[in-house]
Amino acid sequence: MTISTALREVRLVFSCFARFGGVAFCFMQVGDTIKCVGPSMLPTLNRDGDIVLLDKFTPRLWKLQPGEVVIAKSMSNPRQSVCKRIIAQEGETVCVRPRYSSSVVEFHKERWLNFVVTSWELTGFDDCFFASSYFVLQIPKGHVWLEGDNKHDSHDSRYYGPVPCALVQGRVVMRIWPLNQLKWMKKEASPQAFREI
Repeated sequence: MTISTALREVRLVFSCFARFGGVAFCFMQVGDTIKCVGPSMLPTLNRDGDIVLLDKFTPRLWKLQPGEVVIAKSMSNPRQSVCKRIIAQEGETVCVRPRYSSSVVEFHKERWLNFVVTSWELTGFDDCFFASSYFVLQIPKGHVWLEGDNKHDSHDSRYYGPVPCALVQGRVVMRIWPLNQLKWMKKEASPQAFREI
């Protein structure tokens, strides 16, 4: 083997590693895979750990819409991520029943006009939460309202309020594991969203 052949082989190997590294870097910036564990997204996702494909790129370009499933940093533990569905976005209102009843949220822009909270304060939220059978909250600018599809077993915006859009890491595109349950995630209403209003 000559020196020029060895150099060509080294250059080829380096080129392959550089390309692989570039593709891996781009994938990490544009997408990711996440394992979702827990009952909060039943029946959409299984509790045992479905693996989903995450789109990190399009949420930077376009506004996320109600009905989309997203991965966000947990409001109660920022080192964890949660998988939830967007129920409402900034400017929309949500009607919330107390957290210890069978709480369900409905989103509309104009429907609940009797009592609208226009600014978000955690203490005000807690006081209001227990004051009546329900209250209405307008989602502040730069926030979304997130809930799990399994309303009876989900720690979500009904507990910690609107979530800053900056904490949303990306949109779930599809379930890729288990392979026999491969499924595109469509924008749809939460399965229980309108049952108990």
